[in-house]
Amino acid sequence: MKTVRTAVQAAQAAINGAHSKGPKTPEGKVASSLNALRHGLSAKQLLLPGEDANEYERHLDGYFVTFAPATLPEAVIVAQLGDTAWKLERLSKLESGRTLASLDDAVEKTPEFERFVLTRRALQAVSAFVEIADACPAPQDEVQTDALLAAVEGTMKIVYEVPELPKAVSQPLAFSLAHARETSKDGRMLPDAYRALGNAAKALKGALTAKLAEDEGALAPVRERLAAEVLLLDDVDLRKLERHRKLLETAMQRQLGLLDQLRVQVAAVKAQNPAEAKELRVRLRLVK
Repeated sequence: MKTVRTAVQAAQAAINGAHSKGPKTPEGKVASSLNALRHGLSAKQLLLPGEDANEYERHLDGYFVTFAPATLPEAVIVAQLGDTAWKLERLSKLESGRTLASLDDAVEKTPEFERFVLTRRALQAVSAFVEIADACPAPQDEVQTDALLAAVEGTMKIVYEVPELPKAVSQPLAFSLAHARETSKDGRMLPDAYRALGNAAKALKGALTAKLAEDEGALAPVRERLAAEVLLLDDVDLRKLERHRKLLETAMQRQLGLLDQLRVQVAAVKAQNPAEAKELRVRLRLVK
């Protein structure tokens, strides 16, 4: 399993490694510190559940390509920048999710949404009976017949709760239900009465499907109207996220400043080498 950690912890691992009695040459010391940095990546999870390690790798690669660090300190700061930017992107997703959740809560309190829910519930009930009518023959005993008729009656009660549904839409099924009751003998339902129930239910299903589309369309302007209001809500969670955003943005500015200072210091010693930057990025890569 791949694990990652922040560059701050990686740098600390490199510092701790300096206290050991390791290589004496400059090249050996650099290699040793890079090993400590690399193995430190497995010390703590940076990614949250659901986040992709490969996506994080590509994200961090972009920062190494853009800033092209030429020394270990520069590489650590660039990794810090990448970590901070990753956290800022995560924060934006959290803010968006929290805002959408608040908007959904507001929409669900409107009469338009209640109408949509009642229509959807009726459509689900009618659709369930249509499936039964298509798949099963007419009931031939009293228990089955009573159960089927009771189910249709319950479905009709749900249909009658749908606001602004014309009576002409539900009447055919109501008439077919009454006819099936009247013509049932010895607990057996006539095939013609059963087919009439099924056909009436299919017609009602089509009407409810069309109405559900209309009700769903009516929600669009409601969401647009409430969106601006939700953005102005005094949301405690959003305020917390905003404070975190400011802290991360401040950290990023500080990291950029440190990177500039380092480059000024090393500019007279060594020119930046893209190949070396790539090598540093490889050494900072995730480990298994």
